[in-house]
Amino acid sequence: MRKYCFALTALFLLNACGGGDTQLTEQQQVVVRNEITHSFDELTRAATTLDHERYLSFFDESKFSILNANGTTLTSLAEFKAFYIPQLEYIQAYNYLKFDSVNINVIDSRNAILVNEFSAEVILKSGEKIAASGAGAQFWSKRTGEWKLVHVSDAAKK
Repeated sequence: MRKYCFALTALFLLNACGGGDTQLTEQQQVVVRNEITHSFDELTRAATTLDHERYLSFFDESKFSILNANGTTLTSLAEFKAFYIPQLEYIQAYNYLKFDSVNINVIDSRNAILVNEFSAEVILKSGEKIAASGAGAQFWSKRTGEWKLVHVSDAAKK
């Protein structure tokens, strides 16, 4: 009897510790996709309006990493800010930032991966225009109650 109680207790503990989501319904997945789409749209709007404080607010403060198109990595938001903020003084405006393809893969109610293809053109304060195109993958997490970026990877099109 004691072994039975121990085994039953162990099963309950394993179940409680698992805490993972069961399969989400299609409706639940739609809700997550809509929330991620809204966050992604707001992130994009912040970038194109040069609202850098708002832009950076979409990144997770404590859990963040990047795999850059050039093969380098950054493993914290502080590293990203040190790389990103100095570049801002050269940008005057965005002519456009377009997303040809955006796909959101819902993992569970708190995690999703957004994959996109983009093209952009910025005007530098010198008047020079710079165009870029590529693809990106973003890992969004809602572990803090808000959707935040915890990982970003990008690739340049040639």
